[in-house]
Amino acid sequence: MNTGKVSSLQTRSLMQLVVLAFVLVVAPLGILIYQATDSMVTLSRQGREHAKEALDFFSRSQHLRELSGDLVRSARQYEVLKKSEIEERFRSQLSEYKELLQLHSFLIDSGNIETIFALIAQLEKLPLDKTTGEKVTELVPLTQTLYDDTRKKLDQRLEFLNAKAEEQQNLLWLQAGLLITLSTILILFFSIRITQPVKQLMLRIKALGHGQLDMSEPFNGPKEFLALNQQLEWLETHLQLLEQEKQAFLRHMSHELKTPLTTLREGTDLLAEELAGPLTENQKEIITLMQENSLSLQSLIEQLLDYNRLQHGGEHELQTQPILPVIKESLSSHQLLLKQKQIQVTLPKQDIPWGIEKGLLQRALSNLISNASVYGSENGLLKITLTQEGETLKIEIGNTGPEIPVTDLEQLFDPFYQGVNKRQGSVKGSGIGLSIAREAIRAMGGNLELHSNQDGYVSFMISIPNQGHASDE
Repeated sequence: MNTGKVSSLQTRSLMQLVVLAFVLVVAPLGILIYQATDSMVTLSRQGREHAKEALDFFSRSQHLRELSGDLVRSARQYEVLKKSEIEERFRSQLSEYKELLQLHSFLIDSGNIETIFALIAQLEKLPLDKTTGEKVTELVPLTQTLYDDTRKKLDQRLEFLNAKAEEQQNLLWLQAGLLITLSTILILFFSIRITQPVKQLMLRIKALGHGQLDMSEPFNGPKEFLALNQQLEWLETHLQLLEQEKQAFLRHMSHELKTPLTTLREGTDLLAEELAGPLTENQKEIITLMQENSLSLQSLIEQLLDYNRLQHGGEHELQTQPILPVIKESLSSHQLLLKQKQIQVTLPKQDIPWGIEKGLLQRALSNLISNASVYGSENGLLKITLTQEGETLKIEIGNTGPEIPVTDLEQLFDPFYQGVNKRQGSVKGSGIGLSIAREAIRAMGGNLELHSNQDGYVSFMISIPNQGHASDE
């Protein structure tokens, strides 16, 4: 049952999910605003009613006090003057007092109201004389007590309203806390529902860029994201097919190119050795140029195949062995160009055994030395240093010559990128030498980076950590 609800929620469109989240988050806040408004209206109405009642009570109580005093004065005046109009006034005041007291008794409960009514009943039966005047004076303290009781009752009602208002305020605070908590939970819930598929898609796109996409993990999210994920699955399948076709093409082309290239090299070698007859100086120059370009073409093909193998290589077995012989072996194939440009070579004085894969390191060193030979200045310096820093082996290959332009630095290790500085000579480079070098070092768990690029000196640093599991040779 719950699975069906979650599945239904996950397969909604992004717009439906956003609208649903908005409604569910705003609804509790709307309820809170309605509750607060209703409470304020109720308390305001009760406050107005209390104020009106209080005004009526005090006004009536005050009038009763005044009437009690008027009755006492009228009784005393009658004792002195014995006029009938004074007696009529007394009876009228007593009747008015009784009516006000009856109205007052319906709205407030006081212990001495019955006493006052009994006293009024006696006054109504008695003739207005001295005895009646004495009885009337008892009405004044009773009326004052009624006035005080009225004030107490009103104070009690006011305290009740204050307590009720405070209770309502506490209830609103509690409701606000609960509703805000609920809104926060809903916001987090829907945020995760929206952002989690986005993060998952970002990871899949990033993995797709590195050729490591794995669609076996189930994907859940809004319909738009599900459609995008299906497009990524299609793209991943399409890229896999393209990669297989590329591999097959490179395998086929490497064979198809090497066979005629080998024949071409053998033919030019035979011509250069004059086995087919003597050559003129111009013919010798042409044959030499053909030999150089066929060697360069073979080098370019091998570099392309090396780069492709490194891009899809597996695990490499590292063996602990001396590094200096690998450096010298990598340097030997470039001796001719170094001598032609009269570049002085400085090698490390001490060797350091380290866990490496000889072929990978030699491939990286050969490309770096090739770059230093080609771009280095004539009568310059090629310096190779070998040091150990903690658990990391450092190999620096530097040369004097033109600095690498700032515009080339970001794309320096990108495959097939050729910078502003051009090779010297008739053969154009492939632009993947540094890419091959970095991939070879990374295959051993290390890194290659530009170390120095100033004051006419350019150097690259190879860093290879101690893997701890390299076998001895």
